Amino acid sequence: MPDPNSPAVSLGTLDQLQLHIGDRLQLEIGTDGARSQYFTLLIGYVPGHSVMVRTPLAQNIPVPVREGEQVLVRSFSGRHASSFESTVTRVCRAPFPYLHLGYPQVVRQTQVRGAVRVRVNLAGTTLNPGYGDSDLPNPITIADLSVSGALLESETALGETGSKVELAFKFLVQPNNYEVRLTTTAEIQSVRNSRRVNEDTFVHGVRFQHLHTTESLLLQSFIQQVVLDDRSKVV
Repeated sequence: MPDPNSPAVSLGTLDQLQLHIGDRLQLEIGTDGARSQYFTLLIGYVPGHSVMVRTPLAQNIPVPVREGEQVLVRSFSGRHASSFESTVTRVCRAPFPYLHLGYPQVVRQTQVRGAVRVRVNLAGTTLNPGYGDSDLPNPITIADLSVSGALLESETALGETGSKVELAFKFLVQPNNYEVRLTTTAEIQSVRNSRRVNEDTFVHGVRFQHLHTTESLLLQSFIQQVVLDDRSKVV
């Protein structure tokens, strides 16, 4: 029997996705039996004819792609993850490297239920002056992440429910491995103790406070990368 909690998959067309020029896509390319994944950007499309994307880069060098290669294209927007199969119909090198992909007849779309929260493993620190025996930053691990909050794990309690901490962590945004260092105030929503391998771990649910627009966009871009790379990481 199908799992009633599994995301529903629907079939549609590319124009129904309402993609925009510059939207981030992921290409999965099969080369010599291997499957490689790259991030790229949508340039545009002509319904029924072609989808145009920038040629993916690896270490700032265009990835070699052959005409006739089969590709799987994934996108993520809001609460929907979509994918379609296509073929590279033309490889262009001027005025910049880009690809023509065959226009898909069918697009698979999956609704991601609720707020998009993904499993991650990011190192960071928190500071809660006046709480505990030290005013030094506490090392933490971010176990899952959304644009509105995170789940933090630490060896000691970081504060009480309702208190605020200064949270700092960093992550990489593709396609150029741009390092984002994010520092924000977070309010502790919950605290619980979890015993793992004979060690006590404190788990804190926190909500971000007053993220700047640019920080929210970069965080959304990172979460989108995680979803595109491995949809099973959606919590």
